[in-house]
Amino acid sequence: MIRFRRPTRSLLGLTLAAAAMLAGCVTVTPGPFQITVRDADDTVLEQFQFQAGSQGSLETAMIGMCRVYPEATVIAEQLSTHERLRERCKRSFASMFSPT
Repeated sequence: MIRFRRPTRSLLGLTLAAAAMLAGCVTVTPGPFQITVRDADDTVLEQFQFQAGSQGSLETAMIGMCRVYPEATVIAEQLSTHERLRERCKRSFASMFSPT
């Protein structure tokens, strides 16, 4: 008898994240980004520079910040082109990476 394991939440989350990335909602220019994490009161929780070699690496960094700060908003600004991405944590994956 073959038994199937029920998918875990993390597997489901990764699948949804991959689907959102493949949808190609926003394309960003690789390079240096300023990543700012803000709470609901607009207080800066963390701010750092990140060298993104690809859109996927930037998305991974932003999703990682949401795991650390699940109630926050993560904003990434490309330092040379000033492109901005905003991710509100604890929202559906369809709303992630909407341009601001």
